[in-house]
Amino acid sequence: MVTDLPGYPLRVLHVRPRLGIGGATEYLIRLAESQANAGYHVVIASGGGDWLRRIAGFARSYDRLPLTPYLGSGKRTPNLPGLLASGLQLARIIRAEQIDLVNTHHRFAALAARLASRLTGTPVVTTLQEVPWRNRGLTRFSLGTQAITMSAMMKRFVIDVCDIAPDRVTVIPIGIDIPAPLSIDRRRQLLAELRLDGAAPIIVSVGRLVSRKGHMYLIRALPEVIRRYPDVQVVLVGDGEERATLEREAQALGVADRVTFAGARSDAVDLMALADFTALPSLEEEFGIVITESFSCGKPVVATTVGGIPEHVRSMENGILVPPRDSRALAEAIIFLLDHPNMVRQFGDCARRMVEQQYTRQRFLERTEAVYRAAQMREVGR
Repeated sequence: MVTDLPGYPLRVLHVRPRLGIGGATEYLIRLAESQANAGYHVVIASGGGDWLRRIAGFARSYDRLPLTPYLGSGKRTPNLPGLLASGLQLARIIRAEQIDLVNTHHRFAALAARLASRLTGTPVVTTLQEVPWRNRGLTRFSLGTQAITMSAMMKRFVIDVCDIAPDRVTVIPIGIDIPAPLSIDRRRQLLAELRLDGAAPIIVSVGRLVSRKGHMYLIRALPEVIRRYPDVQVVLVGDGEERATLEREAQALGVADRVTFAGARSDAVDLMALADFTALPSLEEEFGIVITESFSCGKPVVATTVGGIPEHVRSMENGILVPPRDSRALAEAIIFLLDHPNMVRQFGDCARRMVEQQYTRQRFLERTEAVYRAAQMREVGR
C-alpha cells in the first residue's frame, strides 16, 4: 500500500502490448514525450513494434514482454501464460526502476499491470483507447484505480456498461503541437513524390486500411465528385488488409487514376498540411487523432457522426459531419467545400484555434497529472 505521495515529476511506467503504427501508440508516445520533457522518469514496457525507434531519445524501454493477448492467429485463446509472465516481469521493472505509477494503454496490458500492482502496491491508471464492446466484465476487472478515455462518448459507455463511479473516469484528448507551415520546397517534394498536381484539389484521408475506417465509402463517393471536379485527387495514407479490395473498387468505378495509395508514412501531418482538407469516413471511431492533427494544420475535416467525432468536429464551423455508410452525403460535403474555398479557409482557422485552446501538450500533461494524483490519493485511502 502507498503510504505517502511521491513528489512530482513522477517515475512512470507505460505499458502496451506493441508499439505499432496507429492512433493508440501515437497517444502513448506523445504523452510519454511530454512527461519526459517535464522532467518525469519515463519507462515504456511493450512487446516491441515499428515505433520503438520513436521513444529511444526520451524513455527507457523494455521491449520483450510476452504481451500478445491471444495464442495463435485467431483471437480465441487468451494468452494466460504470457499474462502471468508479463505481470511478474512488470513487477520486477517497477521495483528496479522505482516506479511511482503505472499507466496502461490496452486491456491485456491492464490485466498484467493489475497483477504487478498486487505484488508491488503501485497504483495503476488505465487509458481506454477503444470501446470495450466485448468482454465487458473483463474490462471492468482490468480497470485501474482511475481510468482515462479520449471522448465523452467513451466515458459514458464505460460508466454505464462497466458500472463504475463517474469520478473514476476522466476524458483527456491527445495534446498536439501546432506544426510549422509547410515550406515551398517540402510542398514541391511531396507533390513530386506522390505525382500530384499542386494546382488541383487534394483531399487526404489518414488511417489504417481496414473496414471500420470506411475508406470504401470515400472511394464510392468519388464518381459524383469527379463529375463536378474531374481533376480532384484523393490520397489515402495508411496500409492494411483492405488495400487490395479498395484498389479493385477504385478500378471498377473508373476512379483509380484519381486515388493515390501512399502507404503507411511517418509524415502524415505534412500530407494533411498539403491538402485542401481531410476526410474521415469512419464507421467506428472513439476519438480520431487524425482530427486534431488536421486541425493543427488549419485544415477542416469531413467526417462521420460516429463515436466521439461530433465532440470535436462541429459541422459548418471546423468541418462537415455526414452519416456513416453514406457515399452520397460524403460526396455532397466534399463538393460543398470544393465549391466554397473561402469557407474552407474559415473552417481551417476555426479548427486551428480549437487546437490552440483545447488540445495543447501542456493541457494534455496537466490533465493527466491530475488523474495520476487522484489515483495516488485513492490508493492511499485504501
